[in-house]
Amino acid sequence: MKIVYILFLPLVLLFTSCEDVVQIKLDEGSKLYVIDAFVSDLRTDQVVRVTTSDSYFANREAPPVQNAIVQLVDLSTNVTYDFSYTSKGNYVYSINTADTIARLGHKFMLKVNIDGDTYTSIAEQKRHSVIDSIASYYNDGSDPFANGPQGSYSCLLFARDKADNIPDYYWIRTFRNDTLFNGSADLNICIDGTGGVVTNAPVDTIAFTPVATFLGFKTYKENDVCKVEIHSISRETYFFFYQAIAQINNGGLFATTPENIKTNISTPENAKVRAIGWFSMAGAVTKSKVVQ
Repeated sequence: MKIVYILFLPLVLLFTSCEDVVQIKLDEGSKLYVIDAFVSDLRTDQVVRVTTSDSYFANREAPPVQNAIVQLVDLSTNVTYDFSYTSKGNYVYSINTADTIARLGHKFMLKVNIDGDTYTSIAEQKRHSVIDSIASYYNDGSDPFANGPQGSYSCLLFARDKADNIPDYYWIRTFRNDTLFNGSADLNICIDGTGGVVTNAPVDTIAFTPVATFLGFKTYKENDVCKVEIHSISRETYFFFYQAIAQINNGGLFATTPENIKTNISTPENAKVRAIGWFSMAGAVTKSKVVQ
């Protein structure tokens, strides 16, 4: 046995001496402007975020663009809404609680001027869904298929879509006590409230179905507030989210070649810096429930 130990010792020394730190240097590429503009008709402050791209390993918030001129133009009424800079790249339009800047069926142009170059995008306001209620269920431990640990609550959404062979695309946002669930697994999208387009329905409305109605399988405590927003988005925005989900989950043995997420922001022909990002107009409905 002593011979075995003597032979093994040099191997241990060999492998432990090879633990060098490798510094990976990536090409940072050209600077890009990143424009995130998800506007809705909710009577809350509307925010457009303008930042610049950062290096791959940068462990910090994206550098803000502080000198942009951000405007939203209602092309149906020729009314312009001016957004004001606050902080961290956020440009805000404060809405009167009795009004909204979004109108059903109207087309809107987003204009972001940076150093004389105007970046634009066009989107249309979509029709609303209907939220009937949010139900909460207590897990007493008797159901082996219940969501979450014993003593917790789960919430279920009851909502409806218009059945008329015109597909509707939805983005469902869920909050616990006003905190948005915004993890990579929390992006909840659906078509006609279901897993796909519904045609020739024999009823006037289509009930939303799982998995969308499970609200991300989140759990709550008694007296928590579950809040839901359903944003009616365009087909293009739906597939923007769909691509984002695919790229987030693109890993493992059968991973495909990564691809750039699409953008609907137009860059002027002679601009020195290209812009990426997404602009969406949404008709949104919301409802809250105290969990009991």
